[in-house]
Amino acid sequence: MKAWWNPLSLRYKLTLAALAVEGVMLAFLIWNGVDVSRDAMRKQAEQRLHEIAITLAVALQAPLSQQDDASIRDIADSLKRDSDLKMVTVRDNNGHIVHQTGEAGAGSDFSTRVPVVLAGQRYGEISLVLPDDFLQETQTRYLRHSLTIALVAVLLTAILLALSATGVVRRFEALTRASTRMAQGDLDVRIEHAGEDEIGQLVETFNLMAESVRFNVQRARENEARFHAIADYTHDLEFWLSPEGRLLWVNPSVERMLGYSVGTCMGKMDFPIDVIHPEDRTAAEFQLRQALRGTSGQGYALRICRKDGGHFWAAANWQPIHDYNGVYQGIRASIHSIDDLKATEASLREAVNELRAAESLQRKYLEETEQERARLISLLSAMNLGILFVAADGRVIYHNPAFTRMWMIDEEGESLIGQQARDVLAKSASTLARPDHFSRHLLSVLETRELSDSYEIQMTDGRVITELDYPVRDREGRFIGHLWIYEDVTRERQTAEQLVYLAERDPLTGLYNRHRFQQELTRTMLESDRHQMRAAVMFFDLDEFKTINDTYGHRAGDALLIRVAGEIGALVRRNEVLARLGGDEFAILLPGVHNNEAETLAERVVRAIAQIPFRFEGQNLRLTTSLGIAYYPMHATDADELVARADIAMYQAKTAGKNTWRVYRADDEADSEMRSRLTWGERISNALDKDLFQLHFQGVYRAEDGTLAHLEALIRMIDEREPGHLIMPGHFIPLAEKSGRILDIDRWVIRQVVRMLASNPDIPPIAVNLSGRSLSEPDLPQFISEELRVSRIVPSRLIVEITETAAVSDLHDAQRMIEALGQLGCGVSLDDFGVGFASFAYLKHLNVDTIKIDGIFIRDLPSDPDNQVFVQAMVSVALGLGKSVIAEYVEDGKTLALLRNYGVDLVQGYFLDRPVALHPAIVSRQQAASSS
Repeated sequence: MKAWWNPLSLRYKLTLAALAVEGVMLAFLIWNGVDVSRDAMRKQAEQRLHEIAITLAVALQAPLSQQDDASIRDIADSLKRDSDLKMVTVRDNNGHIVHQTGEAGAGSDFSTRVPVVLAGQRYGEISLVLPDDFLQETQTRYLRHSLTIALVAVLLTAILLALSATGVVRRFEALTRASTRMAQGDLDVRIEHAGEDEIGQLVETFNLMAESVRFNVQRARENEARFHAIADYTHDLEFWLSPEGRLLWVNPSVERMLGYSVGTCMGKMDFPIDVIHPEDRTAAEFQLRQALRGTSGQGYALRICRKDGGHFWAAANWQPIHDYNGVYQGIRASIHSIDDLKATEASLREAVNELRAAESLQRKYLEETEQERARLISLLSAMNLGILFVAADGRVIYHNPAFTRMWMIDEEGESLIGQQARDVLAKSASTLARPDHFSRHLLSVLETRELSDSYEIQMTDGRVITELDYPVRDREGRFIGHLWIYEDVTRERQTAEQLVYLAERDPLTGLYNRHRFQQELTRTMLESDRHQMRAAVMFFDLDEFKTINDTYGHRAGDALLIRVAGEIGALVRRNEVLARLGGDEFAILLPGVHNNEAETLAERVVRAIAQIPFRFEGQNLRLTTSLGIAYYPMHATDADELVARADIAMYQAKTAGKNTWRVYRADDEADSEMRSRLTWGERISNALDKDLFQLHFQGVYRAEDGTLAHLEALIRMIDEREPGHLIMPGHFIPLAEKSGRILDIDRWVIRQVVRMLASNPDIPPIAVNLSGRSLSEPDLPQFISEELRVSRIVPSRLIVEITETAAVSDLHDAQRMIEALGQLGCGVSLDDFGVGFASFAYLKHLNVDTIKIDGIFIRDLPSDPDNQVFVQAMVSVALGLGKSVIAEYVEDGKTLALLRNYGVDLVQGYFLDRPVALHPAIVSRQQAASSS
């Protein structure tokens, strides 16, 4: 039956079931109706038969009592004929049949017997038989009508059920489709409202259920995402074991920490047992069994093996997991590396062992500490710096002897230890130049707990003491006091003042130098503009001085210059400025000129020089001079132009026959010639275009053994008018700097030197001179770097020299350039050191490798004690800052010996070699390279 029933749709099942139920009910009703009607008809038949029998008995009372057989027969036959009786039998009292008519009845026929009694006496009985044919016919007709009605009812029911089931099934099918879509993952299913009946309520319940499922699934997904966001990206290895110990989940950290993928751990491995170190596995399995019983634990240490064969120490933590109903779901565990902790433990154990071993040496160290303390006290006592340690409350804790000597405090009195610092300083026998300032400073220092700047203390005896305050802190950083360091810098200040004097004075004559002259000229021009006054500039040099210098030597030339400076210095007034610009060139600046004062002074100067009696080594030398005058603002509007006009006027005097003076005249024929000679801008451009520049090289030697350290490249210009004549840089470099062409010259020199180094790998490093204008050129380091890269030479083979005056004039640009060159790997040297203002102060800001002491300090060094002091000071400072020292203008053996004694590293000068185009160091290595 199931074979054909189960595949049927709900529509057919409902219809067939309803029809079956209706058929059974109708059959029962028909059967019951037949049975009830049969019983009723039987009772009716029996009652009718009984009534006929009574009637017949009454009718036969008389005949039977009279034994009137004929009447009995007539009555019986008449009754049989007029009724549906099947048989009528009359019996007497003895039971003999008196009359019988009709056939004997069947078992299903109705029969009855009624006695015939009259006046209480029984005369006989009658028997009647009624056939049941009418009953069968009635039943058959009733059954036929009932079946017809039942069939019509079943058909109507089937139609109604089919119609009703179709609507019901259609809504159930919608529920089925919606359920199927939900099962397939479509959680946005919703069925339209289907009425208020039970199915409509079911649909509404389904929609509520779908909404709840969608919300719960979304919430579950969000929770799952949060779980994975937390668990998958934790630093530790996290995993979940079922109550049976089966791995349910592990986070991706397993691949980072162990090298196994998540799939590998979930698949083939007995995780985590398989990754536990064999020596720890037995104990770990026991601990795991305990954990799976629902216990929690943390800090269990074990070794975990990696896929690559290595292992690490780890700590495991775990706790049981229960669902919302409290049902045990397994354990969640985490594993994190404690290699660092183990290493720390090992280090601590090692440290403990070392401490135990060191404990035995503690007494020895204490003894050594005491000895060291004694040595430290001895060192502090031997220092020339005054040391004063002041506690946080202002009490003196320690002082060295230099402090009491410097402050002239009597140590034979009471001890200074424990006294207030201000009271201790008040005991000084020295008198402060400004005691009020020092008192305020002392209060400020005692209140602050930060490092303070150096403070100068002026004494009335002329001494200068500097004070530095260092805050002292313990290991925890707590402030515990001040360390005051005092230094007597009187001698250093005097030396600095001497250096400042030399920075603006000509060291040979004592006159102002070019730098100071330019400053005075600028100031004078401003004053002239303010007061509407004239100023004059005189330029003069000594005629044929070069011949005297070359013939009799530098000593004769220097003596002659000193004599001229002395004679002319006596002629100028206090408000006038006499300066030596260089070589045999002098200048006089006259502010506030009236009438022909300048011409009068010029005549006196020319006459005075011509009258100077000069005798050198038995030879009488006659001097003359040519002098030019230019007025401001008549002849020029700026300082450079005014100097140029005075220079032109000087050459006009030379053209006039020398030993005379001239005022600048723009319309003079000689002026035109001088102008053509002085068009250096054009000549420099021609030299660059026609390759008329030439490099000469002079060696720089190690003072200790005389070996060659490096070469210095010096530029010369080939005179286009006289090709065999070389023009020295002093003639064109200043003008090139003014015009800006010095930048092109610097690049030409750098390019030529780099190419020479590249073509001659064996020659020593070469130094080039960089002008002050190039310091401010931001692209120059890149240019040098590119030249070095293209030529493929080691940067340290190129040394760049920067003059001190140029560096000090723009310290920022100089620092930038020096830093850039240092990063390239080039050596950097500070040239002409000592001529600039406050050289020592600036040296710490310029990170150069070498300083080159200017020749003014080296020339006549053996016979000049002042220069000896300055040179020793410069060498000491440079070496103290870790810089090497070069001395130039070394022209005799005595000078070289002194420089060696002072600790100078490198020397350069005519005593060693002269600048030449083909230096032996270059030629010899070129020949060696070509022969090999």
